[in-house]
Amino acid sequence: MQSFFHRLSILGAIVTLFAWTHSGSVFAVELNELTYITESSASFNYIRDGKLQGPAVDLLLAASASAGSPIKRENILVQPWARGFINAQKGPNTVFFSTIRTSEREKNFQWVGPIASESDVLIALKTRQITLSKPEDMISYITGAVRGDVGEEILKDVGVPLQRITLLSHSTNLGMMLSAGRIDLWIFGEDGWRETLVSSDLDPENFEIIYRFPPKRYYFALSSDIEQQLVEKLQQAIDKVLMSNELAL
Repeated sequence: MQSFFHRLSILGAIVTLFAWTHSGSVFAVELNELTYITESSASFNYIRDGKLQGPAVDLLLAASASAGSPIKRENILVQPWARGFINAQKGPNTVFFSTIRTSEREKNFQWVGPIASESDVLIALKTRQITLSKPEDMISYITGAVRGDVGEEILKDVGVPLQRITLLSHSTNLGMMLSAGRIDLWIFGEDGWRETLVSSDLDPENFEIIYRFPPKRYYFALSSDIEQQLVEKLQQAIDKVLMSNELAL
């Protein structure tokens, strides 16, 4: 009888171990065991000619290789910004990039960076000759932004009425709407709006920046379940690559 209970105890331990190792609570021990999610959006991470590229992607690949845990480009998932942001919060073991670190987002992630800084700007058609002296002046216009992006947060902070905000999942579609006159303004990152228009076969020379917001810093956002040692390992690897001046962000 004792042997029977002994075997039962061992079996129970095996079942418990199996369930634990196949649940979302398993901790990754290497950087390349984490799930990486990004979006296709100029100017830090984007798809061109069917390939994921951009300085943030190159930085991640170089840093992981430097840390002895190389990540493969083809293993990085590409999702619309809002979906990737939500999935990264849920985890497990998920990293989302590149994203601006704000007070509203602070508690939702662990942060590695900064990796770059950029100002959000308001873009308009030159032919419209729109001028703004202060952010509140935009309340009378319809402005487009990427859903869930910091641009949406800025519009709401300024007090733009919800009925005057157009939210889409992809920045390329917003550029096309601006060109067609379906929106008056488009809020986006200063370093990426021209490239976004080019990818939509639009001429950036037909558009202009009419307002520039204070710069914000971009980071890698890590789900809260990731072990602290991995957070520190990625931070150290990122810092090493940036200090070596191997990459320009």
